[in-house]
Amino acid sequence: MSKLNASELIGLRRSLMSLASLMLLMVLTTGVAGLFAAWSLSEFHLRTEKTLTEASLAVDDARAIHANFKVQVQEWKNVLLRGHDIESRDRYAAAFRAQGKKTTDMLESLPARVDRLKLASDTAAKGVPFKLADAVDVPGMLAELRVLNAAYEGALAAASASAVKGGWDPGLADQLLRGADRAVSERLESIPFALLKAVDATLRLSQAEGASRFETLTRFVWSAIVFALAMVATMVWRILGHPALAR
Repeated sequence: MSKLNASELIGLRRSLMSLASLMLLMVLTTGVAGLFAAWSLSEFHLRTEKTLTEASLAVDDARAIHANFKVQVQEWKNVLLRGHDIESRDRYAAAFRAQGKKTTDMLESLPARVDRLKLASDTAAKGVPFKLADAVDVPGMLAELRVLNAAYEGALAAASASAVKGGWDPGLADQLLRGADRAVSERLESIPFALLKAVDATLRLSQAEGASRFETLTRFVWSAIVFALAMVATMVWRILGHPALAR
């Protein structure tokens, strides 16, 4: 091999510097692609986890609505069993009304809270988020609750106005409303089951979307790696063909 002249040496040095710069650029490119893939998957899982956590809290609230209604019924029984004097009757009746308001308020606020979560649904068209009104008749339940509460108040007034037992006849109130709470209780109990179905559908959908996203990002990262290797190989091939190395 003959001695390299100055211009050939400078050209070879430039080619080697270009190769080093290209390799650095390709390393950065593949690194950025890998970081983007990790960030994208992390964000997806965080969003899914947040949605499922809030949905689980909504399910707990739906169960609490039914539990509060059962406490309301128990408070009504306390009125009948322990309300022999006016003071006790007023105290238990106040507890009964407070529990009824709590049940109604929670039921009124639940649909808007659930609909904001955009849960998936097995029955709705694909891509259409779950709405609580599509699964259970919340307005109908609210109407039934109000009618039932009005009936409770009517029965309480009738028992208090009775001439029997000094103006208090719990047997009359019990007779007027015996079993009236059963249908409402069963309907309220159906809400958490509907929500659990939506949570299950959301979980299955997120798992499928997560797997699809992982495959797409994996292909993206491998494409970046292959492109980087191809660029480096091309640069190496050009350097090997340099006149200074061809002698």
